[in-house]
Parts: sequence; structure tokens; C-alpha cells
Amino acid sequence: MSTVILIRAGFTDYDEHHRVLGTLDMPINERGVAQIREINRELQSKGIRVQVILTSPDDPACSTAHAIAAGQSGAKVKELDELKNVNQGLWQGLPESDIRKRFPRLFRSGKEDVTAICPPEGETLSDACQRLERVLTKAMRKHDVFAIVAPEPLATVIRCTLQHRRPHVTACLCGEESQELVHVLESTTFEAAHFLAGEEPQPVGAVHAAGEGDNDR
Repeated sequence: MSTVILIRAGFTDYDEHHRVLGTLDMPINERGVAQIREINRELQSKGIRVQVILTSPDDPACSTAHAIAAGQSGAKVKELDELKNVNQGLWQGLPESDIRKRFPRLFRSGKEDVTAICPPEGETLSDACQRLERVLTKAMRKHDVFAIVAPEPLATVIRCTLQHRRPHVTACLCGEESQELVHVLESTTFEAAHFLAGEEPQPVGAVHAAGEGDNDR
């Protein structure tokens, strides 16, 4: 059994303005710097020590990981291409609200399979989950306690897989809304099947506004 410390990468200007980040390399903003201080305080207060921090080579995840490692004596940062954020293709950089208005049918009350929604020239959440499987299962076999720093929505994919569930369709662009920056999860393995065949998400009372018309093409 491994303890996985899942840490959300520090905020960027795209997060502040609800734009789709995807694989774009973006620096952490002032709020992100404050979040890193908060994360370090939380890890210290809970007595959490990690041997290794896994992350993407890209910001904001990479700089977040290195800043956290500086507060963890002896922790090493391992940058892995497999931990790059979900590739959101031509949707990257666009406001989340604009995408929902243009493709309302994709985001209506969970009728669509969230794991299969594919942005133009991008990848699905399912694709992203499957490329994580080998490296995270290997990490669990090697380390009793380790951390992963990931931006959204990749952090949501990791969290849901370890919890054997699927996110609601509204989380596929910018991830699940959560006030928590650190999630402590326990598991023996990371299996993409637990994400693809996880529990159906509960219906939500309100979905982000999508407009009355259906302009999907």
C-alpha cells in the first residue's frame, strides 16, 4: 500500500480567468506563490515527508514541485513526460465559458461520457489516464510515500482513478472544483480501468450555462 500525496499545481493567470490550460507552459502567478506557501505549511503541520515528487517538465507543475521539494529535506523531483497535462488541442487558451457555449451538447448534465470527450487535435481524459498507468504503478511499487504535482484537469484524472470513480462531465475542461490543494490517497496500484469503469457521477442540479441553442458541429 502506497500513500500518494496529490498536490494541485499553483494557480496561473489562466486559472484565474477560467481559461483552458492544457499542455501550455504557464508561469505561476501571485496567488499560485501563496498557494505553494500554504501547501508547505500543510505538509509540515501534518508531518508529511516524501521521498520523491513526480511532476511534468512544464510549468506550472514543475516550478510548484521544485518549490515544495525545497521544503522537504532530501526530496527529489522527477520530471516525467507522462505527467504532462491533458492535451486540450485547439481548446487550449480559450475561456471555458466560450467552449461550453459553442459545444453545449457535450456538457449537459453528464449525458456524455466524460472519459471520451476529445477536443479537436487533443486527447481524451481516457488517453491521459492510460499514459499515467505504467509510471504511477511503478512508483507505487517503489515508494511507500510519494507526491505528485499536477495541474487540472490531470489532477482530477489521478484523484478519480485512485478513488475508483469518474468525474462529472463539467470537470473535463478545468477539473473538479475543490478548495483543497493537497489530497492524501492510499492505493496499491494505479489502473486506468478504475477511471474508465468507475462509479457514475451523481447528477448535478445546475450545469454551467451553455445557451439555449445547440451549435455542436
